[in-house]
Amino acid sequence: MSRQHWVYAIVLLAALSVSAQEVAPMSPQGIENAAADHSVQFDELLQRAEAGDANAQYSVANAYATGSGVRKNDAEAVRWLRQAAQQGFAEAQNGLGCRYAHGTGVPRDYGEAARWFSSAAEQKMPAAQFDLAYMYEYGEGVPLDHARAADLYRQAAAQGLARAQNSLGFAYQHGIGVPRNSTEAFHLYRLAAEQGLPSAQQNLGVMYFEGKGTARNYPEALKWFNQAANKGVIEAYHSVAHMYEYGNGVHRDPLKAAELYRNAAEHGHVTSQIELARLYRTGQGLQQDNLEAAKWLRRAAEQGHPVAENALGYMYYRGEGVVRDYRQAADWFQKAAEQDDALAQSNLGILYQNGWGVPLNYAEAYKWFTLATNSRDAVSAVNAANKRALKSLEQIMTRNQLRDGQERVSQWVSQRNTLNSTAHKAESSERDSYASTVQP
Repeated sequence: MSRQHWVYAIVLLAALSVSAQEVAPMSPQGIENAAADHSVQFDELLQRAEAGDANAQYSVANAYATGSGVRKNDAEAVRWLRQAAQQGFAEAQNGLGCRYAHGTGVPRDYGEAARWFSSAAEQKMPAAQFDLAYMYEYGEGVPLDHARAADLYRQAAAQGLARAQNSLGFAYQHGIGVPRNSTEAFHLYRLAAEQGLPSAQQNLGVMYFEGKGTARNYPEALKWFNQAANKGVIEAYHSVAHMYEYGNGVHRDPLKAAELYRNAAEHGHVTSQIELARLYRTGQGLQQDNLEAAKWLRRAAEQGHPVAENALGYMYYRGEGVVRDYRQAADWFQKAAEQDDALAQSNLGILYQNGWGVPLNYAEAYKWFTLATNSRDAVSAVNAANKRALKSLEQIMTRNQLRDGQERVSQWVSQRNTLNSTAHKAESSERDSYASTVQP
């Protein structure tokens, strides 16, 4: 499954509902009594907390954080959390670290977050080990250190923390901080999946599907994909759709595949939006409809996916599902070309060579054809076409135009190298979602 993504999965939270027949309504008097009971329990906790009981201080902090038995108050939650943490209460230390990491009730401070996570991790608290590992993995508040992250994930995984098992499996699968080892990755994914972690179930399904770390087994892959999908993992809907589209271990069913792609696409899964657009454009499993194809390509393109940007540009170029508009075609080709999409670079070269939607500019056309030809992602047939186009273009260019085109290529390569270096250094600080309360 070459297009299959590995995920720390996006999980939809399903709303739970209970019918009126299952739970009898509470009378107003009953509600008042329950509230009074909570208030009494809080008062008792508060007395113990004020006397220095760290466990009670942590419970009072949680009560203020959730509004249980007392009015919700983040400032008071942080105050009591800090008192418990300063007494060495591991759960409070980790909780205070999460607040600093997310900027909840305190200014965001990754350094402080790492300090509190470290204090709790030293007490062998698995959630704190996981959180500190995440910070080392992305260089938040600590130096980037994949080996240290993997070691901390290993410590938490050994205590049975499913999220740590999944993260360590990901590290082994991709050789991040540890030697690449698909067998170990498969083992760890399975441990986490059997605990019910949806993202691990998706990852285990991929291992079975691709035969990595284990023998290829489509029925097992489908089983784990379905379990992940039933828990709201959007990527899993795409995985199951792929199996039905191509008949991997199931009877080929284009209609069912289209339905599953749509389910994921409607929840913003960009690859499924592209696949659904393809089915509409080709009429596989759906009635051929270029308007729908263009609609779904636009949704994916607006998320910045270069394949979708190029495909939408092509539909504007051809006038399929949209009014023909070379200017719009050029805009979408440009977006994809700047993300190093070889097809878009070639398409943009054609527009500049002919002055369609952009000013006629041989030097700019030369730049894009050259970049497309040098791309590692270009398939052989496209690469051969680019070389022919470039050769034909060179025959009609003046020396000055050719020199200008070559300088544009050099400037582009230089700028991309600088941007890539900067992006690599800044990658971790741009990642905000993490910590023990959030599954990446």
